[in-house]
Amino acid sequence: MNDKVVITGFGLVSSLGLTASETWESLLSGQSGIRPAEGTDMQGFNCKAAAPVNGLDPSGLGIHPRDARIMDKHSHMLMKCGQDAYKHAKLDTASIPAEETGFYAGMGMIDYNISDLLPAVLKSLDTRNNLDYDAFYSRAYQEIHPLWPLSMLNNISFCQVAINLGLKGENTVFSPHADSGAQAIIEGVNSIIEKKAQAVLAGGVSEKISPMSLARSSWFGGTVPGEGCGIIALELLSSAKNRQTSCFAAITGYACAFEKSGGPHGPSSTAVSNAMDQAISRAGLRPSDIDLIIAHGDGTHAGDKNEIEAINNTFSDCLDKVNVFTSKGALGHLLAAAPAVDIILGIYMLRDGIIPAVCNASPVDKDIRFKVACNVPVKKDLKRILINACSYEGQCASLIIEKVV
Repeated sequence: MNDKVVITGFGLVSSLGLTASETWESLLSGQSGIRPAEGTDMQGFNCKAAAPVNGLDPSGLGIHPRDARIMDKHSHMLMKCGQDAYKHAKLDTASIPAEETGFYAGMGMIDYNISDLLPAVLKSLDTRNNLDYDAFYSRAYQEIHPLWPLSMLNNISFCQVAINLGLKGENTVFSPHADSGAQAIIEGVNSIIEKKAQAVLAGGVSEKISPMSLARSSWFGGTVPGEGCGIIALELLSSAKNRQTSCFAAITGYACAFEKSGGPHGPSSTAVSNAMDQAISRAGLRPSDIDLIIAHGDGTHAGDKNEIEAINNTFSDCLDKVNVFTSKGALGHLLAAAPAVDIILGIYMLRDGIIPAVCNASPVDKDIRFKVACNVPVKKDLKRILINACSYEGQCASLIIEKVV
């Protein structure tokens, strides 16, 4: 298709910055947003570190105090990135109808705050400090804010962003791991191609760092959890030209695959290889046309082993030319936010012709036969980047972005 789906705007927040440019400059300078997990409620977990977002002020996002009652940090990140991508793409001044603007997002688990439930629990205790269910159901439950159950639904934040921006087009939420963010972007691309929407916001947001998210990370293992969000604006190249707005990259290939590995979790090497093969084929390319792979790289033994094997297989005829980068060593595992964040970082790499050094990658696995920049950034003329995203259940997805000529 000559009329490609292009990215006309984006918004990003991470542990390294509240904008895409801040995060990019921090990555280039070798910074990492990972730090020891703080707070007494964070103790006792195998996971001792995280990559939290700091300095995000919800008061500057135009959130009504009434709505703030059912919002948490993940909501603020999604709102900030949604607003930034919408304005960056000049959709706030465009004549595109609200019904023609779609919205798709990957979102993770929503964890409750203990303070939301503690007053009700305290009023339910008997004289021996045991929980009295009769006391809870007769009166103590009234200590819980009536809107609290809504805050446990991840699509509530999604709806609030749509209301804030006036989006009324095609929409859905995917959950909960990195593949869900990729699925959201793929759905957005397909909505544009199938003329179901003229413009789309798509991406994902991470979970909030909490005792429960640290517990889940301790069970999965691998890269520590990170907070962040990435949203991209999509439309056809012809539409962007008519609106005289910038085109930062085109999404030319995408594919999904599924097969559980023989290990505890994650997709098999065959599934990852199939996703990459099909994405390359959809884009009308060959493996040798890919200049850079932004790997999923979740840091688990099985996950990394399978992805390395898949890359070695798909790119077997050109491994000496393959460069691989992963952002998780600097930003933590952003789960549903990871694909969109990697796409936005990829846009900067296409623009500047530079691959940041991978943080916390040493020592390099002995099975790696491709190039990984572990110490210093690498200058390289980049035209096409492939991004991988995987779940812990066996799903995987690959996306290809290209320079717009």
